[in-house]
Amino acid sequence: MAKLLALITLLMLSGPLQADILVIVNARNSVAQLEKKQVVDLFMGRVSAFPGGAPAQTLDLKTGAPLRADFYKRLTGKSEAQVDAYWATLVFAGRMSPPQQFNDDQALVGAILLPARL
Repeated sequence: MAKLLALITLLMLSGPLQADILVIVNARNSVAQLEKKQVVDLFMGRVSAFPGGAPAQTLDLKTGAPLRADFYKRLTGKSEAQVDAYWATLVFAGRMSPPQQFNDDQALVGAILLPARL
């Protein structure tokens, strides 16, 4: 069975007026770079694997976290409420589950650092 790899996203301020989206993955992941569309597709449940076919598991902050709202606005152009409504529709239809949510960024990063499960 392929390793389950975790994918999270954090916004890192690189200057007073500029913010970049930084995607981090488990150290065992061989993916070095993703295009914005690939990240959108992963976090919106359109795909569940990295380029090359390795399974991807997205991780997220809890609804209401300012960083989460900013991330989705920058990545998709949608508000956090719109993203949550999108996922609610998919979950209700039984199609898929949204990214696993964590209370804070420390817990989220800790989940990434855990050894990947086989």
